[in-house]
Amino acid sequence: MRLGRSARAAIIGFALTLGAVACSTGTETTASAPPSASAGGGLEKTKLKVATLPAIDSAAIYVAIDQGLFKQEGLDVTPEVVQAAPEAIPMLVKGEIDAMFGNYVSMFAAHDKQALKLRILAEGSRAAPDSLSIMALPTSPIKTPKDLEGKTINVNVLHNFQELALTQVLKANNVDPATIKYVQVTFQNIMPSWKGGQIDAAYLGEPMVTAATSTMGARKILDPASGPAAEFPISGYVSSQEWYDKNPKTAAAFQRAIHNAAKLMENNREVVAKVLPNFTQIDAATAATVTFPYFSSSDNPVRLQRVADWMWEAKWLSKQIDVKSLMSPTTSG
Repeated sequence: MRLGRSARAAIIGFALTLGAVACSTGTETTASAPPSASAGGGLEKTKLKVATLPAIDSAAIYVAIDQGLFKQEGLDVTPEVVQAAPEAIPMLVKGEIDAMFGNYVSMFAAHDKQALKLRILAEGSRAAPDSLSIMALPTSPIKTPKDLEGKTINVNVLHNFQELALTQVLKANNVDPATIKYVQVTFQNIMPSWKGGQIDAAYLGEPMVTAATSTMGARKILDPASGPAAEFPISGYVSSQEWYDKNPKTAAAFQRAIHNAAKLMENNREVVAKVLPNFTQIDAATAATVTFPYFSSSDNPVRLQRVADWMWEAKWLSKQIDVKSLMSPTTSG
């Protein structure tokens, strides 16, 4: 398969996040963030360092900077890019950063292991329809979801959000998830492993879904972001509980700016396309056309509880997590 520069750039952007990438706006069910206070008024801290990922999902923080939304709240926010959320957790614990952006599965696991006492500041991204796909090659005997039983599927990290969401969708389609074998495959090796028969079906996201369909004749078997996994929460912004206790007004100001950025992004994709080349390997041409995840302009503890409940069901946690107890009053509504 040979792809142009724009397609390759978009694929790299997907690989770094494996987040949802479908362009529409999602429905919010809780009240929006409180109105802004006067800029800087009463904030415990105004200069913040926040770890982010070079991924579309973390665009809200860059839009908030570009559009002056942090400045309106009296905040000066400096992003520090890391390649994976687990890298940032020790930085957060040591106080080297004020907050971080990452996937909930990794952060809930760290909280469960007491590596981090977690405080959720704001939701970030949620899966959107057709943004992820389980696909089969045209010559494959896999025709229906039921045919996936006993088959091998790739994930970029074992026991993370890909596997968690797909398990629920498999059950909803009368497929026994215990029969699926997951193997960790680096992004660059998905296509060779698929063509070489090391995996039976490929777990892909856009723009790879489109590329595999058009260049290889690949067929979609199942949407991992459908049914019980619709709008599955993937990533968000968190701090430590200790930091939040010392800086509640600053935390609320940060949350307002992130939510206001998301509101702007829902109806104006140009503001997102403008910032993507600044922190991803997606060039301007691709940024103008690439599809986006749902960005959350308010937070919903019921929605987030689904992640923790599924982790408990999968025995990835030693005890159940009450997600609402990890959310500040501003985020829990």
